[in-house]
Amino acid sequence: MRLSKELKYNIVFAILLMVVSVTWEYSNDIIFNQSTDMWFKPASIVLFTTMHITYFSVYAINYLIFAPRFLKPNKIIEYCLSFVFMVFCFAGIRFLFEEVLLLALFDFHNYNLDRPNIVAIYLTDSAVYTIRPCLFSSLMFLFFRFNENKSKMHQIQLQHQDAQMAMLRSQISPHFLFNTLNGFYSDLYEDKPKTAEDILKLSHLLRYVTYDAKENYMPLDKEIAFIKDYLYFYRKRYEHEFYVDFRIKGKIEGQKIPALMLIHFVENLCKHGIINDADQPATIEVNINQHSLEIKTENAVDPSENYMDKGIGTKNINKRLKLLFGEQFTLYSKTQNNIYQSYLKLPL
Repeated sequence: MRLSKELKYNIVFAILLMVVSVTWEYSNDIIFNQSTDMWFKPASIVLFTTMHITYFSVYAINYLIFAPRFLKPNKIIEYCLSFVFMVFCFAGIRFLFEEVLLLALFDFHNYNLDRPNIVAIYLTDSAVYTIRPCLFSSLMFLFFRFNENKSKMHQIQLQHQDAQMAMLRSQISPHFLFNTLNGFYSDLYEDKPKTAEDILKLSHLLRYVTYDAKENYMPLDKEIAFIKDYLYFYRKRYEHEFYVDFRIKGKIEGQKIPALMLIHFVENLCKHGIINDADQPATIEVNINQHSLEIKTENAVDPSENYMDKGIGTKNINKRLKLLFGEQFTLYSKTQNNIYQSYLKLPL
């Protein structure tokens, strides 16, 4: 949908460029009293057509391939190298049309093939000609990405505001709640230190959800600590019949991820999966590398229930991820042989 819309605008822009180019050159010929008869000769029309086919071929290559990959502040060198490649593309396409196909089909060509420096001529011309399609296609690409990112940021802000309002509506005097928990902690600290420690963990868990996780991104180590506290209370509930294997691989320090993203998968597993069967233990695995984070969950499910209709709401998670990362993430879930699996991979 996005590409089809952009394609329409790029086609209109291409037509305007051709009209402006022809008008400008034709006007210059008239101003400087040069003959305009050549404009209506078949050879001139054919060469004009081949030049613009080459022009917009390079325009498309830059717009669809090189600009999305290299038109970034940290990849300027790569983009400059890609420009060199596009010069060769421009020269190669022009040479194919003007010195091979036209010669074979119509017995004429643009330059004299017998000239020993014919390749250098095409490369020199193309180095100049390539600047315009690269410049115009880059400007169009940046224009669309600017509008797209502005729209995404607006949607993220609206979603964040909605989430904050929902959170505020769900709060019942949070200050009173935390003061009460702190009071329980103080009263029980000496007589029942274990219970007091549980109350402190609960206070930390609620405080994180209520106050700390207000930003779009949070430190990964805090998100992991929150998950561990969450699992701690399920372990307390099931006592010795809680079988969830939580594994972390990679460095968690210094990384940030969308706030309260991972907990959805953990909550889904704990609330709707079978987590008290020693023969089928549930697993949560978080893998962190230099550029991405993965979370995988696997748990047995009750075959009498439609597990896919429960839990985190994949559509909502998918929508949030698209706003934050575009298409640069992987999210899926499936149920097979009464085993539910979910997977998320997102860039860091």
